[in-house]
Amino acid sequence: MIMMLPFLTAFIGIVLAMKGKRASAIGVWVITIVIMLGWMSYHMTGTLNISL
Repeated sequence: MIMMLPFLTAFIGIVLAMKGKRASAIGVWVITIVIMLGWMSYHMTGTLNISL
C-alpha cells in the first residue's frame, strides 16, 4: 500500500483538477511531491547489501 501512495495522491489531484477544485488539487499535488521526495531520500541514503 505504501508504494502506491504517490500514485493514489496524484490520481486524486487529477480528479480534483478535472472537477475544477484548483486549490485542493494543488494541495494534493504538493503532498504527492513531498511523498516522492521522502521516498527518494529514503532510497538514496539506504545501504546496498552487495557481496563482491
